[in-house]
Amino acid sequence: MIVSVIVPNYNHAKYLKQRIDSVLNQTYKDFEIIILDDFSSDGSIEIINDYTSRFPEIKCCRNSSNSGSPFIQWDYGVKKARGEFIWIAESDDFAEPDFLEKTCAIMFNNENVGLVHCDSRVIDDQKKTGYLISGKKASINTSKWLHDYLNNGKDEISNHLFLENSIYNVSSVLFRKSRYIEAGGAAHSMKFCGDWLLYIRILLISDIAYISLPLNTFRIHSGSSINDYFRSNEYMMEVIRVYSFVLKQISLSPKKKFLIAKKILITIFRRLKHFVRNSFWLILIVWKSQRP
Repeated sequence: MIVSVIVPNYNHAKYLKQRIDSVLNQTYKDFEIIILDDFSSDGSIEIINDYTSRFPEIKCCRNSSNSGSPFIQWDYGVKKARGEFIWIAESDDFAEPDFLEKTCAIMFNNENVGLVHCDSRVIDDQKKTGYLISGKKASINTSKWLHDYLNNGKDEISNHLFLENSIYNVSSVLFRKSRYIEAGGAAHSMKFCGDWLLYIRILLISDIAYISLPLNTFRIHSGSSINDYFRSNEYMMEVIRVYSFVLKQISLSPKKKFLIAKKILITIFRRLKHFVRNSFWLILIVWKSQRP
């Protein structure tokens, strides 16, 4: 068994068939599928049962209550995994048929690579393509994300991950299980930035590879956690926690430390903007309710 595909699911019945089919249709076939259902209530379990009855390589673990954290699910799946490589394939995303073929090839040829990720295509609920992640990141570096590369992990942190999570979607990542475990796994206390912190921990002890082809499709919809980022004080505190960890582990120039301070202020400003906007509407509703 080379790859363990972990599919964390919570109330994504609408997208689940497309996700599972996109794994089953991979050109690289040496994998198992572990579906982790986090106590869904939308009919997901009926879909999962249908697949497990037809495909022996698919197993399902269902929680008796909601875990409250995607990162608890990730680590649970890794403990269950038998494969050398881990693909956390989120249930509302899907992949091109050669995702595993291309990412595994890099892992086989580069023993110190702890994770390899690819470009992603972003779509909305109507399956309309919005943009490629590489195009969004081009504002940071106009050429880096347009070509395949292999890089030292600490260098990747020092030049990109120190400031923001430049690996936008975990479904685009193939992990080396041994490095995932050595890094200590995901932070269970986090809700938003656990992936970012995990990538940094892994890259402190290994290298990174990138494939410029959009082999992953990342779906943003009304239930996506990304919609809650700037509405939550918790997100802001998690960002600061990641920066504190980076500053303890990596020696950064004064210029890069200034960029971190600037980013923190921007995050605080966005949080305040949401607070002011929501407060305005609440005051308006209360005021109107008091009018005769």
